[in-house]
Amino acid sequence: MTAARASLAAVALLAGACAGAADPPPRAVWLDVDPAVMPGGHEPDDGVAMVQAFHSPELRVAGVSVVFGNAPVDRGHAIARDIVGRFAPENVGVHKGSATAAPDPTPASRALVAALEREPLTVLALGPATNVAAALRERPDLADRIETVVLVIGRRAGEALTFPGGGPNLLDFNFELDPAAAEVVVGSGAPVVLAPFELAAKLPIEAEEWASLWDTPFGAFFRRPIEDYLDWFGEHYGRRATYPFDSFAVSFLVAPELLHCDRTSVVVREGPADGYSDTGETKPWLVRTDSAAGWPVTWCHTPDPGLKEELLRRLAERP
Repeated sequence: MTAARASLAAVALLAGACAGAADPPPRAVWLDVDPAVMPGGHEPDDGVAMVQAFHSPELRVAGVSVVFGNAPVDRGHAIARDIVGRFAPENVGVHKGSATAAPDPTPASRALVAALEREPLTVLALGPATNVAAALRERPDLADRIETVVLVIGRRAGEALTFPGGGPNLLDFNFELDPAAAEVVVGSGAPVVLAPFELAAKLPIEAEEWASLWDTPFGAFFRRPIEDYLDWFGEHYGRRATYPFDSFAVSFLVAPELLHCDRTSVVVREGPADGYSDTGETKPWLVRTDSAAGWPVTWCHTPDPGLKEELLRRLAERP
């Protein structure tokens, strides 16, 4: 640093101290989730991300909506209400949304519309985008009230969604359950951030790392579902570790310095049916183009290793 730049930096620091600069107010966020925090090898990641958000003072959760996906919507709604009751720092409404990939309004989509009318929001869509799309179909003008929408979808052209070491290919689950809804949200004009499969696949959380949380309120609720999920990964991929798919959406807001992202574009193209539960020969893929064609997005692709410690620290906090 030159002497001139050092002097300017010192002046800026002194000015901030003299002004008594306060921390910025918490960011208002809406969580749209499909939680499956239950025994049996189901994916508990939405629930983990919910606790991460509730334990992040940088955020104020304005509402929670529930969509079908990892669990039927009725079951997911009950789980979401339980998590909110245990971990939310204040009363947060939980709204039941779509049970299928249908465009019709639901109590969840109407609640999101009302919330956006009250204030601008960042929307974290951690399951299929059905609820968010229903709100935007009803009120496309409210896209201007969405400060950022973060979706857990996307892949590179030709990318097989599997983990290091092999195993069955997974689906681009949240996209493939409702491609039309994803197109509505990504094409809405709201700023879009994608946390795709490749991001989560680079940050395994080992069984012993999860075990460090068992003696906490988080562990009391999540231990059995996470241990069953670890067993599922051990059986199918030969490693008792899980991957925090949905937590990256929260991390993008509270620890962006620990994520490597860039600007690119995405399009929907027909690709081969390649997931272990696929039927048929082709299906829609949401793919990165690296060209000006398509919808502009921020694409997050690589986590800093320190992100794991940051996530586990937040989950371990006692309310």
